[in-house]
Amino acid sequence: MKIILILAALLLAPLTTLFGTDSGLAVKPPVQTARFSPAADWLHDARLGVFMHFYPGNTNQLALVDSFDVTAVARQLKEMGAAYLILTLGQNTGFYISPNSAYDRFLKCGPGEHCSRRDLPLDLYRALQAEGIRLMLYLPCQAPNRDARAQQAFGLPAGKRDQPVNEEFARKWAQVINEWSARYGDKVAGWWFDGGYQRIQFNDVIAAIYADAVKRGNPRAIVTFNPGVKLVRHTKAEDYTAGELNDPFNVLPTSRWVDGSQWHALTFLGSTWGRRDIRHPTEDWIKWVSAVTEQGGVVTLDLGPNKNAASAPVGTFSAEQVAQFKTIHQSLPTKTVRGTIKVSS
Repeated sequence: MKIILILAALLLAPLTTLFGTDSGLAVKPPVQTARFSPAADWLHDARLGVFMHFYPGNTNQLALVDSFDVTAVARQLKEMGAAYLILTLGQNTGFYISPNSAYDRFLKCGPGEHCSRRDLPLDLYRALQAEGIRLMLYLPCQAPNRDARAQQAFGLPAGKRDQPVNEEFARKWAQVINEWSARYGDKVAGWWFDGGYQRIQFNDVIAAIYADAVKRGNPRAIVTFNPGVKLVRHTKAEDYTAGELNDPFNVLPTSRWVDGSQWHALTFLGSTWGRRDIRHPTEDWIKWVSAVTEQGGVVTLDLGPNKNAASAPVGTFSAEQVAQFKTIHQSLPTKTVRGTIKVSS
């Protein structure tokens, strides 16, 4: 009988390796095969996208939102070969490119005072949809750090700096996030949250609150939280790495995954964030982007939008950045994409 039991155990060993066991025996997991979320598959297939810093700095600049030429921007992105666009809803100034009644309630202000009356993300989505390009949105993890009124309205200390956050604040900020996510639904494919720094006490609990606010609008929306200038899996709630890099060329993936997050890097094409020039030879970018995507990684490049209607349509990119991005994209080998891009009407 003992011999029969031993033989049975040996025969079943491969099954426990594959499927696990409740016996308490340690089973070594396969290397780099765990997924956090299959929702990131489309990002992996996209390979290369664009980031745009576009937000009002004050009340007067809210007029820029009305001038933004969504058709011209969508056409440029299509010409360049960008698979998606990440657009800032707002950053540190306290002004946003889309209406949000929850934000207005916290600040006790009227429509059009801090949030534009035009819903720019919605208008831009419609133009991008026609070109088969996905839209993602950017927000900071805390109330605007250069707006004392907003900081106090959300219960944070006032001062022009990042302030420590907690769960009480996060649940308030999540109301603002959720209004946008509920309105846009699956029109927004993902979110990139900035400023999730340890020094402000950002943690997995707060990340989960924000991720829930996002996914209530679109359960398949991907989300990430930026820990600073590095490429790591920062939270349990993320689907892909934020991957902010200043000098990217020495940072390369060894596989598609970083502890279960899709490998993704965000850096700037110009001399710094939001600039409209170019800083590196195209050949250097091609070498790095090709190396990243060959290993299953994804790259997002920040390009600078035009803000002077007299020189070009508002929101459009400079000719030299368009040309460089287009050449980088064209250098990538043709790849069979998993399924087709599905967007809402």
